[in-house]
Amino acid sequence: MIKQDRIVRNSYERGDYKSMVKQSDILIVGAGTASSYLSWLMTKRGYSVTIIERDLKGKVGQRLEVIHFETDRLKNSGLPLPKKGTPELIGVHDTDTVVSPDYKSHIKVRALQSIIRLPLFLERLHGILESEGVKIEYKCKFIELVYQNKKIVGLVAEKNGEKVEFRSRLIVDASGTVAAVRTSLPPEYGVETFKLGPNDVMHVLLQYIKWSKPDEPHPPILHGYIYYQAWLGPSGLKEGAILGIGQGGSYENAKKALEDLLKTANFPPYEILKSEQGITPYRRPPYSLVSDAFLCIGDAAAITYPFSGHGVTATWNLCKIAADVIEKALKQDDYISRDLLWEINVNYFKDQGAKFAALFTQLSGILNFSEKEWNYILKKELIYKTGDDEDEDDIPEPNKEFEEEMTIGEVLKFISSMLLGIIKRKLSLKHVLRLISSNGLAGKIRKHYENFPENPNDFDSWTEKTKELWNKKKVALKKYPSVTIEYR
Repeated sequence: MIKQDRIVRNSYERGDYKSMVKQSDILIVGAGTASSYLSWLMTKRGYSVTIIERDLKGKVGQRLEVIHFETDRLKNSGLPLPKKGTPELIGVHDTDTVVSPDYKSHIKVRALQSIIRLPLFLERLHGILESEGVKIEYKCKFIELVYQNKKIVGLVAEKNGEKVEFRSRLIVDASGTVAAVRTSLPPEYGVETFKLGPNDVMHVLLQYIKWSKPDEPHPPILHGYIYYQAWLGPSGLKEGAILGIGQGGSYENAKKALEDLLKTANFPPYEILKSEQGITPYRRPPYSLVSDAFLCIGDAAAITYPFSGHGVTATWNLCKIAADVIEKALKQDDYISRDLLWEINVNYFKDQGAKFAALFTQLSGILNFSEKEWNYILKKELIYKTGDDEDEDDIPEPNKEFEEEMTIGEVLKFISSMLLGIIKRKLSLKHVLRLISSNGLAGKIRKHYENFPENPNDFDSWTEKTKELWNKKKVALKKYPSVTIEYR
């Protein structure tokens, strides 16, 4: 293990500057939730970790202030939890309500959520990391990778107008949706270098609102308007809420869809206190997350739960997998090759990665349904089923493990309700056939990912088959009154 902050002079010049070299076992680009968690796992195991972050200290995570963590996964992370009564924790909730487009169906579902102010969460977590020896270099921007014999050995960054070289046995890209390191890799490095375009992300708009007449009836918080991909959530203000929406293609698409919602939702008057916007990945991850001395995680690897866009705890699961493999690799004196890191790919894609790939494919069938069809789907509980509101144990928790298991009776009920919907013209035969087709393809893709090659030599042939399967995925069209949005 390399002692933290060991500084040596490099023996060669890069351009017109002499490079100051800082060394550590692991170097991570980005100081968000993915980076912070992996850093915490590795420093607990006794390894030196350096994080470089382009933003100033205290300014990380301010793009979207309030985020939702799955409470059980937050607890299972092992991290010190936010404390009740502090500004960091807005609240903990255990149920949500899904609302149909005609507002006639209100389906209560279990959704264990901790509502957290992200900047404060990261500020506290960064303090813990630094107290345990992690070095965080703020206002430090990634410039380029450093190679020896065509293999990564470090990177060059810019801090305070000067270039600094960092050497490490492993470079981790956790730079968010920009994927600064991954997109700079050479083609022959074996990790896809795609950049996220407008159709590869969900454009999220958040409005922090205050009810103008709080004593008059208004929608309770934690309401999901699923057809519009919108929601009301806690803001920390007693007389207010966060009105959020996420749509593909552009912020303009999200704005138009939100306007369509507001025309029918009949919300009481409110004041917009502030607005935020940001993006979250909406596409499959790279076929491989690793290469020689390289790993990508979080948004840089497009790791998100397809049905909600949540990515924090999903990538924490990847971090747990990665930490075990990285520790074994670091114990060896050899260069950390792709082969030593390959088990990260195998363990991730065979389980969570396979489930996410299937869910992402299913969406190409689900998103086509119209407003009228969504009313029928929710009324008949074809996607969400209701429980007994009086019995907390009976309230369903959809997609608890990123998949929905159905009994034979539930399958038969689903099929009969679909057929009845077609007969009564509540559902389009075309859209039902698209759903059946996408579900069939989802099953094939999931099975293929569950057979992710354990031997890197079999990766190329596996990838060719994977490309064939993904090419069968069709574009979905989400039609609103004022805009039609493509989902690829």
